[in-house]
Amino acid sequence: MEENEYHEPSFGEIVDLVKQYEDAVKYKQQLFFEEDNYEQIIQFYQDNREHNKALRVIETAIEQYSFSSFFYTKKAEMLANLKRFDEALGILEESERLDPKDINIFLIRSDIHLWEGRHQEALDEVEYALNIATEKEDKCELYLEMADIFEDQEKYPEVVQALQDALLMDPNCEEGLNRFWFCTELTEKFDDSIKFHKELIELSPYSHLAWFNLGHAYAGLQMYDESLEAFGFVMAIDESFDAAYICSADVLYNMGKYEEARNFYLDAIKLSKPNKELYLKTAETFEKLNDFSKSRSYLRKAIAVDPYFDEAFYRIGETYRLEEKWPKAISSFERAVKLNRENIDYLAALADAYLCSGEAESALDIFEKIFQLDTQTKQNWINLATAYFNVENYRKAFQVLNEAEQKYEGAADIFYIKSVFYYQVGNRHESLLNLERGLLTNFAEHILIFEMDDTLLDDAAVLQVIEQYRD
Repeated sequence: MEENEYHEPSFGEIVDLVKQYEDAVKYKQQLFFEEDNYEQIIQFYQDNREHNKALRVIETAIEQYSFSSFFYTKKAEMLANLKRFDEALGILEESERLDPKDINIFLIRSDIHLWEGRHQEALDEVEYALNIATEKEDKCELYLEMADIFEDQEKYPEVVQALQDALLMDPNCEEGLNRFWFCTELTEKFDDSIKFHKELIELSPYSHLAWFNLGHAYAGLQMYDESLEAFGFVMAIDESFDAAYICSADVLYNMGKYEEARNFYLDAIKLSKPNKELYLKTAETFEKLNDFSKSRSYLRKAIAVDPYFDEAFYRIGETYRLEEKWPKAISSFERAVKLNRENIDYLAALADAYLCSGEAESALDIFEKIFQLDTQTKQNWINLATAYFNVENYRKAFQVLNEAEQKYEGAADIFYIKSVFYYQVGNRHESLLNLERGLLTNFAEHILIFEMDDTLLDDAAVLQVIEQYRD
């Protein structure tokens, strides 16, 4: 090894270095370390979030290396992180005096202005630094900072432009590529994203993240074949990039190709750490393939990762519902509701399961709870009225429907439901009257009465009324 070749210290060597420093402080020995040793000690404390210790090391380093702008800049960064902004800005003046072209000075100053909500001053710092920056890497950092400023103002077209500028400086900038994907999802500028990433791929054909973003943009436009092709390039470049397998599976799922989607999800599981969302997606493909036992197996894996994952319990209940195993469905839905008491989908599923198992009173309790949570959804009025009807509380059932009729003026389905309910309690006059009102409002919806009670297909009076309004 050449004498001046840089040696990257191991973690053990850095720990030994920190111990030497701490022993020197403990026994009040004279301190003297090389500049890079101080940098390593400072970084060690920063990584362990021991900011005050890091600050003390910086101050010691400044005493020994008073002409090093690095330690002044580092001190300003630490003070800024501790929200001691005025002190940080004062230190940055000294740092700039020592090295007026250090880009980090302007980045820290911009961050301070941004934290304090002074967007224009933050932008001024970045624009000044861009004029003096000579390295593409520095310019990339500055454009990313500019993106931060615009994002804080929710100026997303400007965010996208700043990220484009950053990526033209460094086409492989991971932060820029990740953030570009997020902004594209937010702004839905998929066409623009496709155009830009094609240009980027010309500059860097093996940038797996650029191909990844291109795949997302195609998926956003539902150009699924092109999306799958782009994700295929990602996997060819980096076969361990699990997100490409997941996104390919998502696209295939949206295309209704559940078996292929399942296979990609299973490949992703092999590459990923235990991930409850991935287990959930995998379970959903098995459910689509009617393999309910396997679906539950992956849902239980998700629960093993997060015992409070309410959606997994709900999906388990759904698989039992599809198998008409009502006691097990109820048990699973109850656990989901216990974890998320105000989720109307969970409550509705539980109420329906109670109904299917013959527990009408329990179903009514749940429908009343749903109605308390949401009186704006028409279906909740219908469900509550039906629940009252099922427990033979006809007065309350018709009361709810009458109130719903006033709230949702001209809703034909309410007339048809009232018609069936009156028919079932033996009030043919009101039944036919409400049938006529429904037919006048929306003739096509009259099929609802036969779905509710197929015996009406054999009632001559009902059929006669319908024929009168057919034209």
